[in-house]
Amino acid sequence: MSSRIRAFGDFIRLFVRYGLHVREVLVGLLMLLVLGGVAISYLEDIPLDRAIYFAFITGLSIGYGDITPKTGMGCVVSIGIGIIGMIFVGMTVAVATQALADTIRVRSEHKR
Repeated sequence: MSSRIRAFGDFIRLFVRYGLHVREVLVGLLMLLVLGGVAISYLEDIPLDRAIYFAFITGLSIGYGDITPKTGMGCVVSIGIGIIGMIFVGMTVAVATQALADTIRVRSEHKR
């Protein structure tokens, strides 16, 4: 097995381990995104599946623009969805960054 594949396996193991430490927060944020989709469905009178799709596309800062809020409250909820999405992405990046830093540190210690 190549060194790079082992390093990737180490990274994945650490990513999952660190992710489990904050899983309640990550799951809570995902639930808030779904709840935001439910609110958008109600406020904007669009089907639930399209509203949840909108919530995730907005929360992950993709924003295709195929669905846009038309009511004032829909706009406010969309801003909340965007903020929740930024927190979710930020936490995921933080976990990945810590896992990568620790993978590099551990692998460099083993080479000594």
